[in-house]
Amino acid sequence: MSQFAMQMPGAQRARSAPLNIYTGLMLAAVVSLIAAVGFVMYAGMQVGPEGGPMAAVKLHPEGKVSLGR
Repeated sequence: MSQFAMQMPGAQRARSAPLNIYTGLMLAAVVSLIAAVGFVMYAGMQVGPEGGPMAAVKLHPEGKVSLGR
């Protein structure tokens, strides 16, 4: 059949798509987002009264939030 440039549908092996610049940019974005989440968690542990990553939410008593002056 290959004499007439006809091929069976499953004859070729499935090839993976080549890596390109968009794949690299996506990888860089994912790494940056993971680093940002880690930084925010660390900052929340330093600021909060109890030391957990969500402790910064408990800075103000429930029902009373003051934003300055």
